[in-house]
Amino acid sequence: MKYIVSGEEMSRIDDYTVNNVGLPQMVLMERAALEIYGFIKSKYQRSARILVVVESGNNGGDGVAVARMLKSDGYDVEVYWVNGLNKTSDAFEQQRNIAKKMGVKFVDEIVNYGYDVVVDGIFGVGLNRIVTGKQAEAINLINDIDAYTIAIDIPSGIDSKTGFVLGCAVRADATITFEHIKIGMLMGIGYEYSGKVIIANIGFPKTAVDFVEPKLYTYDEEDVEKLLPYRKSDSHKGSYGKISVIGGCKNMAGAPMFAAEASYRMGCGLVKICTVEENREIIQTKLPEALLGTYDSKDKESIREALRSTLSWSDVIVLGPGLGTEESSSYIVERVLRKFDGIVILDADALNILSGNLEWLEDTQAKVIITPHLMEMSRLTEKKVADIKENKYDIAREFADKYNVIVVLKDSRTIVSDGGNQAYINITGNNGMATGGSGDVLSGIIAGLCGQNMEPFAAAKLGVYMHGMAGQEAAISKGRYSMIASDIVRSITRVLEGDYYVN
Repeated sequence: MKYIVSGEEMSRIDDYTVNNVGLPQMVLMERAALEIYGFIKSKYQRSARILVVVESGNNGGDGVAVARMLKSDGYDVEVYWVNGLNKTSDAFEQQRNIAKKMGVKFVDEIVNYGYDVVVDGIFGVGLNRIVTGKQAEAINLINDIDAYTIAIDIPSGIDSKTGFVLGCAVRADATITFEHIKIGMLMGIGYEYSGKVIIANIGFPKTAVDFVEPKLYTYDEEDVEKLLPYRKSDSHKGSYGKISVIGGCKNMAGAPMFAAEASYRMGCGLVKICTVEENREIIQTKLPEALLGTYDSKDKESIREALRSTLSWSDVIVLGPGLGTEESSSYIVERVLRKFDGIVILDADALNILSGNLEWLEDTQAKVIITPHLMEMSRLTEKKVADIKENKYDIAREFADKYNVIVVLKDSRTIVSDGGNQAYINITGNNGMATGGSGDVLSGIIAGLCGQNMEPFAAAKLGVYMHGMAGQEAAISKGRYSMIASDIVRSITRVLEGDYYVN
């Protein structure tokens, strides 16, 4: 598990390290500078011409220390101090005085030619205002220089919490960030402006991180090896759960099939599709492995009987892919939530129906996972999409807590919350997954994990991670422009090729 931190959380970790643990700020600054110096040295020979642009805070102090180390090693390096702040930090002043005594050259202006490398040390993670004046001018000049640009900790001008550009921001080729990646480097335009991200450990103690307890964390491959359901040699199809996918109105058979096949590919034992009679032939032709139950969408007794059979059989239900929003669909959503006490994953049309009937969540005995994208979350919360995008963690947590559900808030960086203080943020996947049916695949993956007795919150987090990994595999074989939902489903197999979870 790796923490993803906001600028405010990182500042608190820094403060605790200095004031409670007693590690001097100058020691941390030297370690940070050594990491940046080492990165530059690994890429550029001493003939390279380097410009370091700094302001008067600790981020600028890092930059001045980098310049001094490069100068001592024989590099041609210059420093431009913007000097547009009302005060300077003590650590910056110390670094500046040391650098001057060691012969580091400070220049009076930035020229937009002649440099091979530019180091951005203007603002750190604490920036929370629009950039104007001399700092904005310096940032724009940096962006005009045809050189390899390295940002210290985060590109100057990027909001460390949202990834938004605060007026203007440095477009970095690489960002060397310290200890933990910052939320704003994963979100919005901040991801593009950060370039290649290198995480450098400079000695913040675990006690400081534990004291702050960052709100967001993510997984890596080691976590997945530990979390994937264990498959015993002595097992059968009934050992791995019975999942039903309820959805697919006329001419929408594909959505429930994506979810059903994804559940199978994740290792579920039995999957049933409950859909309208019109979809029978295509489902039996395209996915013969699935069990099938059908109903007449115009006959309430037919629907009631199909649901009675499905609910009594199922451990987990995926509800909504291709379901439609007509009156019969609303009846299905209400009945499942009122009558089923297993795990329900609500997606697509089920969420649109739910948005006008949130009281159903208060009455249900089911363990509910909802998987809204931003527009669906807007309907559920009556908040603007822009506001949700800026505060995904808070809004997901508040909704999960209020309605006692697990929220999988889908976006380029999906948030998974159970209403607790900490939430999962996903960093796998790519923009090729922005294609019809991708969300149905995700619901099926989560269901497949739930069917194998994973606790719903754990299944939702791991499911989002595995969905992104399958998307990455699909992009390798098909390309981001050309991949479709069925490519993601088929890529689950390649993601699971290892046998570390099999006895």
